[in-house]
Amino acid sequence: MKILVIVLMSVTYLLSAPAFQKMREFKNADGTVFIGQAEGNHHLNWIRTEDGEILKYNKESKNFEYAKIEKNSLKASGARYEKKRTRRARSLAHINKIDEIQLSELLKRKLKTSF
Repeated sequence: MKILVIVLMSVTYLLSAPAFQKMREFKNADGTVFIGQAEGNHHLNWIRTEDGEILKYNKESKNFEYAKIEKNSLKASGARYEKKRTRRARSLAHINKIDEIQLSELLKRKLKTSF
């Protein structure tokens, strides 16, 4: 039984890899395109745009949306990313920009709860 548990934990650890971290093109449902980079791991992941915005993909709307921290998790906010009107779009949706400190603290909390 111990061997089975060790094997399962090892496989889980080996399959948990960081996201593909090269800049690439992403597309929203309306066809608008932007350049971004996938970041994070299997515990927490997001897209960082060239202008530093943190985005999450919303499966329902099929859009990349500004991310928000909610209940110890990173969620799509419902406000679609707009490359040329970022500040205005976030302001209308009442979404604060997420910074590096908030992301690293959230990732640390996620890692603590996963073990």
